[in-house]
Amino acid sequence: MNTPQATQQDVGGPASGKQRLVEAALRLAARDGTTLSAVGLREMAREAGLNHNTFYRHFRNAEDLVGAAAEEIAAQLMVGLKAVRQSAARHADATVGAVEYFLDFVEANPDVIVVGTRELHSLASPMRAVLQRVLETIAQESVAQITSQNLVKLESREQLFQVSLDITRYMFSHGLDLIDRPQDRRVIAAKLVAHIRRQFLGSIAVQQLEARKQLET
Repeated sequence: MNTPQATQQDVGGPASGKQRLVEAALRLAARDGTTLSAVGLREMAREAGLNHNTFYRHFRNAEDLVGAAAEEIAAQLMVGLKAVRQSAARHADATVGAVEYFLDFVEANPDVIVVGTRELHSLASPMRAVLQRVLETIAQESVAQITSQNLVKLESREQLFQVSLDITRYMFSHGLDLIDRPQDRRVIAAKLVAHIRRQFLGSIAVQQLEARKQLET
């Protein structure tokens, strides 16, 4: 989510004001090491360059803002990853392309990764359940794309979903590595690619082993 410059008036209309509030909340939460729900409404509006009453034109409460932020993140990622997979000639290309796209996203949206990862791993965070659903949505979309393009030879959609979900969680958790050490991007990318390939190849190997056992019985 590229962050536009906030102005003193909500000149961009309702959609612009909503996006600016979300981006302001993410910046403040990342800067102060707090949760999104703990960001003060007045401070958020001031950071966005808006009147504090603007918040309630777009959101019912802080949890509503959290949901909107999570949905926007998921939408951006799914559109980009879908384009990567559609342009890939081989699964290997899709893997490399998906990792590079994700790392580009991390570099452009560090606040999203910092805040999202913190909230996802906090039992007390009201955003945790929302983010878990977002990761599941991304994984489900991955399954649909992989299946339609026959990129991975896994017969069980449930198994493919679980692998995709594990990979999605792993990538998000390691997005912090890139923020902390941007100079190591090539190493981090190689690590992510290797993990994804291990996950899929391991699942395929288990599938083949189970199939052989069934033939022997």
